[in-house]
Amino acid sequence: MLIRGGTVVTAESERKADVLVRAGKVAEVREGIEGGADIIDATGMLVLPGIVDPHTHLLLDTGTARTADDFESGSASAAAGGVTTYLDFAPQLRGQKFDQALRTRLDLIDGRSHVDYGIHLNITNLGDGWERELEALVEAGVTSAKVYTTYRDTIFYADDWTWYRLMERSGEAGLLVQVHAENDAIVVGTTQELLRQGKSGLAYHGAARPAVAEVEAVSRGLVFSEQTRSPIYFVHLSSPRSVDLIAAARDQGVQAIAETCPHYLVLDDSVYARPDAARYVMTPPLRNRASQSQLWTRLTQQLIHSVGSDHCGFSLAQREGIDDFSRVSPGIPGVETSLLLLYTFGVVERHMTLRQLVQLLSTNPAKIFGLWPRKGDIRPGSDADIVLFDPLPRRTLAASELHSRAGFSPYEGLKVAGRVHTTICRGQVVYRDGAVVGDPGFGHFLKCAPFDPEAVPL
Repeated sequence: MLIRGGTVVTAESERKADVLVRAGKVAEVREGIEGGADIIDATGMLVLPGIVDPHTHLLLDTGTARTADDFESGSASAAAGGVTTYLDFAPQLRGQKFDQALRTRLDLIDGRSHVDYGIHLNITNLGDGWERELEALVEAGVTSAKVYTTYRDTIFYADDWTWYRLMERSGEAGLLVQVHAENDAIVVGTTQELLRQGKSGLAYHGAARPAVAEVEAVSRGLVFSEQTRSPIYFVHLSSPRSVDLIAAARDQGVQAIAETCPHYLVLDDSVYARPDAARYVMTPPLRNRASQSQLWTRLTQQLIHSVGSDHCGFSLAQREGIDDFSRVSPGIPGVETSLLLLYTFGVVERHMTLRQLVQLLSTNPAKIFGLWPRKGDIRPGSDADIVLFDPLPRRTLAASELHSRAGFSPYEGLKVAGRVHTTICRGQVVYRDGAVVGDPGFGHFLKCAPFDPEAVPL
């Protein structure tokens, strides 16, 4: 395959070049390449590394609700959005060993993914001999694990003692601990107080999970990281204050990494007053416009290191008739729209550079999670994971053009710039001109390398 005439953008450069692909790998990147059995004209297009989405829940079963998206539909949506690699979560159920949780998840995905994938473990309990299990987990290519500081009495929650003990070993083992940071007592207490006052509608979803709950849990995690000398990764940050705490800790040598999501950058909490508030129920919730603006500032200052979609494809039908924030399973679809939104509202509107776009969506996630340079770059020897992005089209985003079975988008109605034209995974076209053309099962499980402190973005 020869991709000819486009502008190749990586985290390090932006230049006119052709890309020659052989046996699923990038063979050459330069102008004037001849040959290639399949020639793709990329004139006028941006040629980007495939998006590495570090945060998806393509099939989430909470025990009381299950997402409309499974791995086939979710990965199709990913391919349509330029995502060639995603990292999903394997929940550790009560009494399960780490390897059992991993195998259960891999069996669910096997043969059902259009693009490549890695796995984070969601650790909830540490049984006898867990230290040896942790080493075996890293050897199996799962080098990151998430702890939830909230959702007590569910399949997700891990108490502080579990979290702290895990971090006492994680750094030495090469495991990166991720944290869903919300102080459970503050969330539960605020929720109970609102319900006592009769304020149960979806309009109060944001108020039920105040920013201070996130900020406090981030502070706790930074203390744990400093004390144990283990790295820490904070997922889906919604508050600029959280980012500031992480930046200050990094200045003191703490290996802390910040992730945010497109919804905190392009939506704000005014939507909870709307009749269609059910479209915007996620955790943490959306914040006010001032916080949104401040997050953008920190993003362009490179104080935020990666952007994940936190795709969780519940359908609106599952929320129909439920105007009670305490009874709705939170989560929104988004794996297909991250590139589109960051290009529109970052590059076009806020003059973010294309190189920064690639860093946040591709290269940094690949480096952080042990997949670079195989993923997240366009260089000889890398997997030929490539997105052809046409920057010219302008349109109003419609859910009908998307591929998630959730059947809606929280971004519907936004004016957007650009369009994914073609997505190529390991040298195979998996999406082209509005259609997913790859086969389910093409995607491979990726073994991630142990966490490398040198890979943390500066």
